[in-house]
Amino acid sequence: MKSPLLAPAFLVGLILLVFSGCAVVDKGRTQTVVVRSVPEGATGLINGIPVGKTPFKIKLSRISAATIELRKTGFENAQVVVLPVANEYNKHFLRWGVDYDLGAMTDLTPSEMNIALRPALAEEDHGDSFQEMNNRVLKADAMLAAKQISPQDHKYIVDQIVQYYAR
Repeated sequence: MKSPLLAPAFLVGLILLVFSGCAVVDKGRTQTVVVRSVPEGATGLINGIPVGKTPFKIKLSRISAATIELRKTGFENAQVVVLPVANEYNKHFLRWGVDYDLGAMTDLTPSEMNIALRPALAEEDHGDSFQEMNNRVLKADAMLAAKQISPQDHKYIVDQIVQYYAR
C-alpha cells in the first residue's frame, strides 16, 4: 500500500536539498556599491559611463571588476577599482550549479567608499611658502568668482590649502 504523502514529502525534500545552498538565491547576481565624496556633487563614472552625482548607490555585476571615477571642477579626478573577491560561499567543499558563473560566490570590494577629492591647484615653488599659499588661495577665489566651484567647494579647498601649509 502506497502512502499518499510520500510523493509530496519527497518533492519538498528534493526542493529543500537543491535550494538550501544556492548562493544565487541568497546573494544575487549584483551587489550594491555605495560611493560618497568630500565634497559631494562629484560626477561618478563607472567604466567611463556617467551614472550620477555623489553620493550615489549603484548595482554592479558580482563577476567583473569596475573602475569608478569621480570628476569635479576644481578638483583632481579620483579613481577606485572595485574587484570581485571570494566570499564565504566560495569556501564550501561542494560547488555545483551556476553559482560561480553568476557571481554569487564573489563579493565586490570595496563595497562602500568615501573618497576625499584633492584640490586641483598647480604646483608652485617660489621658496616662499606664504606666497605659494596666497597664490593658491587666490586661484580658489578666482574659481569661485567665475562660478566654476560652489561656496562649499571653495571653503573645502581653502581649508585643504591651509592644512597643507600649517604642517
